[in-house]
Amino acid sequence: MTAGRLLVGAFGSRRDDERLRQEDREARQEAQRRFDRPLVLEAGAGTGKTTTLIGRLLAWVLGAGWERKERELAERAAAGLRTDGSPDRIAASILRGVVAITFTEAAAAEMASRSTLALGALARGDEPPPWLDPAVLPPPEERTRRARALASTLDHLAVRTIHAFCRGLLADHPLEAGIHPELSIDADGLLLQEVVRETVEACLREGYGDPGDPDLLALAARGFGPREVVAALTALVQAGLPAELLEEDPLAPERVEELRRRLVETCEGMHDLVGPLLTGVRLQNPKAIEHGLADLLARLLEEGPLPLETMQEHAAELLPGNLLEHLRKWARGSLGPTEGRLLGEVREDLAVRAGRLCRLLDHLDEVDSALLGAARRALAPRLAEVAHLLRIRGIATFDSLLTGAERLLARHPEVRARVRRGIDQLLVDEFQDTDRVQCEILRWIALDGPPEQRPGLFLVGDPKQSIYGWRSADLRAYDGFLERVRQGWGEVRSLVENFRSVPAILDEVARGIEPVMRARAGLQPRFEPLLPCERRKDDPGFLREDWAPVEHWVSWTKDGRHETLAVQATELEAAAIASDLVALHRRGEPWSEMAILLRGMSQLDLYLEALRRAGVPFAVGRDKHYYRRREVIDAAALVRAVLDPGDHLALLTFLRSPTVGTPDAALIPLWNHGFPKMMTELAPGNLRAAAELIAKAAGELPRDVPALDSIQGWDRTLLAAVEALAALRGSFASDPADVFIEKVRGLLLVDVTEAARYLGPYRLANLDRFFRQLLAAMEDGGGDSTAVLRALRRSVAEAREAEEGRPQDGSEDAVQVMTIHGAKGLDFKHVYLAQLHKQSMGESGSKTEAGQTGDDRGEYRWEYRLLGAPSLGFDSVAAERREVEAAERVRTLYVAMTRAKNRLVLAGIWPNEEEPQDPRPPEQARNHLDLLLWRPGRPDLAQRWSEGVWSFPDRTGALWKLPALRPDAEAGEIGGETAAAL
Repeated sequence: MTAGRLLVGAFGSRRDDERLRQEDREARQEAQRRFDRPLVLEAGAGTGKTTTLIGRLLAWVLGAGWERKERELAERAAAGLRTDGSPDRIAASILRGVVAITFTEAAAAEMASRSTLALGALARGDEPPPWLDPAVLPPPEERTRRARALASTLDHLAVRTIHAFCRGLLADHPLEAGIHPELSIDADGLLLQEVVRETVEACLREGYGDPGDPDLLALAARGFGPREVVAALTALVQAGLPAELLEEDPLAPERVEELRRRLVETCEGMHDLVGPLLTGVRLQNPKAIEHGLADLLARLLEEGPLPLETMQEHAAELLPGNLLEHLRKWARGSLGPTEGRLLGEVREDLAVRAGRLCRLLDHLDEVDSALLGAARRALAPRLAEVAHLLRIRGIATFDSLLTGAERLLARHPEVRARVRRGIDQLLVDEFQDTDRVQCEILRWIALDGPPEQRPGLFLVGDPKQSIYGWRSADLRAYDGFLERVRQGWGEVRSLVENFRSVPAILDEVARGIEPVMRARAGLQPRFEPLLPCERRKDDPGFLREDWAPVEHWVSWTKDGRHETLAVQATELEAAAIASDLVALHRRGEPWSEMAILLRGMSQLDLYLEALRRAGVPFAVGRDKHYYRRREVIDAAALVRAVLDPGDHLALLTFLRSPTVGTPDAALIPLWNHGFPKMMTELAPGNLRAAAELIAKAAGELPRDVPALDSIQGWDRTLLAAVEALAALRGSFASDPADVFIEKVRGLLLVDVTEAARYLGPYRLANLDRFFRQLLAAMEDGGGDSTAVLRALRRSVAEAREAEEGRPQDGSEDAVQVMTIHGAKGLDFKHVYLAQLHKQSMGESGSKTEAGQTGDDRGEYRWEYRLLGAPSLGFDSVAAERREVEAAERVRTLYVAMTRAKNRLVLAGIWPNEEEPQDPRPPEQARNHLDLLLWRPGRPDLAQRWSEGVWSFPDRTGALWKLPALRPDAEAGEIGGETAAAL
């Protein structure tokens, strides 16, 4: 079905809307009135899920929970037991019985803060907020009395992340859990790295000696040495693979036979589809594929159980590389003219089956039994040793917290009962981000045991916003848990009234998302329309001059008849967005109400450069570019050269930095005279020798070095840097951390040098952040230079995520630049969704990884790839990951579009086709733009372009813009606003 003919069903009748609104109101009432059975609310974007959670909490502690506690006290008093019925004691007892679980620290902090503010207002005698059902509250005077007691004892309320909750479970039951009583959380993986390196180093002498470990030696012969073994072990621990599973033979006969059966089924499916259609046809490649499939099937079936190597030989012989490439074209939906006539009717089915066959054949080819066997045998004992050391040292990763807590609850019924007795109400936020283990933890607590002993369960989530599959979020587990809730007499209801966005944006969300959010159990939820709230239902949005509440920007260059390259489009988008931001701000729009959302940070610099040139203050979310900033690299090299005299690479980086400015031509004579060795042994007493060496090197510098006159005096600058280096080494040994850092910045004038360079304020902001982090690392390390150096090297080498610094004058009011994932939970008046055309990064390509694959019965099995060699079922894990990635591509678009309150801009390289083609199926989409091609009502862009029109509305009211044709745009620049800002 073409996008142009697609009818979107999100725009229902007024009667349907009213029915949905009524169901929404009933669901919100249920959240505050019913506490005796599980309730799940699927809250669409902007429907106020956090407010709903707070409403549930307040309704319980002020109403039903308080009354229940008073009844319990009355019963105890009637039984002759001592009781304390003071309001503060009642309040503390009620709050201790409420556990609220979130999935981020920020969400936990927001829930705690909003609870405090709400109770504080009620304690002052303020009227309840409109979202709090008056029917659940006591009379005003009693309400104020209870609120005061609750507000004064609010520290008893447990609002925790899921990991903090699990840590508490393990800490409370260390013997039952079999863990160290003093558990430490390895938040950044540094402790795990130490244990893994220690384990590998311990086996080096024996493993690589004589006779040595044959498996380690076999890996080394294949190019996998200690570094690769360390990386592999780290990946397996982080994935949570139990060490004992590596003891099992992944190439056992039954596993090989299972692979043969899968290959037979896949070949049969493909052959049954194309065979009848190609009968009597003479087409070289299609007929060769048909014959190859038939012959491969015959061999697989006639010979019965086959050795793995034989299957690989048959597949390589009968479906060689050229035929596989042709199959891949079919998988992409690419058919030649004659093939189109023969196979066009089954194009979509053909693409699915061909893709499945190609992936299975590629997987079969990747299986390396020798490498897999050596890797498994070499890694298994070391993985067990790492797990043992982590356990006895009390080191827990985030994943091990979850698995440990689930194992504790599963194996110890008495612990489960004890935990349940301590919880009256269990509230869970962002439930769509759960994985299978987290669902099991919640099940053991809230859906297990006698119904009268279970705590009240309230879950809020939105499967349409589940975008963390790469962090193990699992909609299959989510759907399975909801089914358990229904079986346990619970309810699942929806919230659809949106308090965030204007109707024009909600209509655009429906146009863009409903056609591609195709429901599939465990993978993709059904689309539910969002209805504007009463306050915003007549709001036209940001409708000014050349602006509209929904805009589509077409990122073509001026010559729109030719293909625009992605980098050109990015530069165009960056300049256009910067110009638009400046224009909006001049009309009174705050910077902080504007956000640029990106698919990834790989091209972040192009956007930031445009913002800097336009004078737009910005705040960047966490990304991997901070540690790649030149000023950060140079500062890190300076500190490393101080702390580690033998780090000559850091010394070289320091010498070449703007702070010192030693010319490259001088490095050879310096090194020839032993400068690195002198710097290793540097002390205040041998500075004269350093001066003599530098003078000698300067004298040997060739006179014909280009531009040597412009760097005269470099030798004096170098000597000053050497003197500062000696002083700083002494300072590190004797001064407090803050004094040492002040000397680092002052003796070498690092700040002054960077401030004088291009974009100096931003460089200074990054240096401020770097030295703050350095101070924290030094104070945490207690003066241990090794720990500080390890953190520095790892951060720079791996480009660890961190926020980029920004000038202080832009910190309060700044445009937010972040990924779509980083924007989840936030909203802005103006949202620019750039890079619609940006392709997916594809599979991770990691040499070592592990994961679980499930079947229709809900049973899971571990599969893995070791140093590039997959187990026989790892392709199923990879296939599930691809499906999740494709489904999440739809949901990230939904999340991005629903961040906008008043105006939404979507920018990308729309196709320039004279005859529009049917869009790709959503599961085959490469990017967000492929999904938006399903949006109905796309205008004839090429025609408009040829007419020189740069801005026009379509029949839905959305505004289409061609920024490169903007009337005031000059070559290489978008709009006069940017020029004026410069």
